[in-house]
Amino acid sequence: MGDKTVFYHTMASIPKGRYTSYGQLASLSGVHVRQIQAWLRTLPPDSQLPWFRIINSQRKITEHSGALKQHQLLAKEGLIPNDRGKFPIEFFWPSDPN
Repeated sequence: MGDKTVFYHTMASIPKGRYTSYGQLASLSGVHVRQIQAWLRTLPPDSQLPWFRIINSQRKITEHSGALKQHQLLAKEGLIPNDRGKFPIEFFWPSDPN
């Protein structure tokens, strides 16, 4: 069973210029995806953890109050979605989910 420490450590391990999904992070952390979403909602606003590198299973940013900032932070790392809003699969971490 995963815990918050494993979640923080795993999220901190996502390399710059890469992204992962909520589901992949849940699997790596040993928890249900809903737990990941709950922990993300409780991150302090000044957190240095790369929360913005977590997107949904469709390789898109989920609509939320920080979505614009998330787009900007990912773009700063060179991650640009295609015209349908999907991020390139070759930047998925730790590997292609398919």
